[in-house]
Amino acid sequence: MRRRKRLSIALAATLCLLFMGLTGYWFWASEALAEGIERWRGQQIERGYAITYDGPQMSGFPFALTVTFDQPKVTSPQDLTWEGPTISGEAKLWDPFTIDLQFPGNHRLRLAEGGERKEAEIVAAEAQGRVVLALDGQVDRAMVDLGALRMEGPGLDPISAERLTARLGPLQEANGDDPETLELVGEALALQLPAGHGGPLGNSLARLSFDSTVIGGIPRGKPAVALPLWRDAGGLWRFRRLAANWGPLDLQATGRLALDRALRPAGQFDTRLKGAEAIIDRLIESGDIKPEAAFAARLAVAALGRRDATSDATVLEAPITLRDGLLYLGPVPLFPIAPVL
Repeated sequence: MRRRKRLSIALAATLCLLFMGLTGYWFWASEALAEGIERWRGQQIERGYAITYDGPQMSGFPFALTVTFDQPKVTSPQDLTWEGPTISGEAKLWDPFTIDLQFPGNHRLRLAEGGERKEAEIVAAEAQGRVVLALDGQVDRAMVDLGALRMEGPGLDPISAERLTARLGPLQEANGDDPETLELVGEALALQLPAGHGGPLGNSLARLSFDSTVIGGIPRGKPAVALPLWRDAGGLWRFRRLAANWGPLDLQATGRLALDRALRPAGQFDTRLKGAEAIIDRLIESGDIKPEAAFAARLAVAALGRRDATSDATVLEAPITLRDGLLYLGPVPLFPIAPVL
C-alpha cells in the first residue's frame, strides 16, 4: 500500500513538473513569436511602411500557439493602402517562427496618386498563407493562397479568378559584388478579365504560372522613382519557367526581363508555343498587326514550326524578343509594348 502511495505521489509530481515545463515553454514560445513579429514590423517601418493592427492576441495554451490580428492596415512607400479582415495564425510549439495564416473576407485597396484616389475591394472566399520568420525578424519565406476571388471598385470593371497563389523567398541579401535576390513563384487559374481588356487572346486566361528570381532589390519609394533606380542598378527578372494557356496560346518559356530607358519591358525568351496561326488571325482581325507583318509572321511560323503528331497543331520553337518597344517573334516584329508606368 505504501509503495503504491509513493508511486502515485511520484507520478503526480512528474506530471506536475511536465505541466510546469510545458507552461514555461508555451510562454517562452509565445513571447518569442510576439518579439519576432514586432521585429519584423519595426524593419518594415524602417523601409517606409506604415503598419497598424490590434494585437497580436496570443491564445491556444497549452498545446498550440494561436495569434490574432484585428483591423490590420498596411500603407506602402508608394501610398498603396491595404486593409483586411481579422488575421488568425497558428504556430507549432516546436516551431514558433512558422505561422500558418487564415484571412478570408473583404480586402480593401486604396492608391493615392497625385490628387487622384483609386479604390478597389477584393473579396476572397478562401485566403490562407504561411510566413517563416528568421530569428532576427526577417521574413525568410512567405506563401499566399487565395481562392474564389473577385475585385471591383469605382471606375473598375470586375476581375475574378478561381485561384491565385504566390510564394516569396528565400531572400538573399546583397553580399559584396553579388546583388540581392528574391525567389518568386506564382500561378493564376481561371482569370476572367473585363470585356475588351484581354486583347486578341481573349478575356479568359485559363492558366498563368512562373518560377523566377528577381535580381537586385527594388528601392523604397514611388514606382516612378524606384523602378528607374532598380533598372540603372542592373535589376533583372529571370524566369526559369513561364507558362500560359490563354485563348489559342499555349506557351512554355524561359528567359529574362529588364526595363529600357522608357520603362518598357525588354528581354528575350526561348519559347515553345502552340496556336501561332490563330493568334496571327486574331491580330489581323483586331487591327493590331499590319498585313505585311502578318505575312512575314506566317512565313516564320511555316519555316520554324512543326506539326505535333498528337494534336496536329503547329509547334513553334523560336525566340521571343522585347526590344525598343516592340515584340518580335524570331526576326519578325509583331506589335508594340507599352511602358509599365
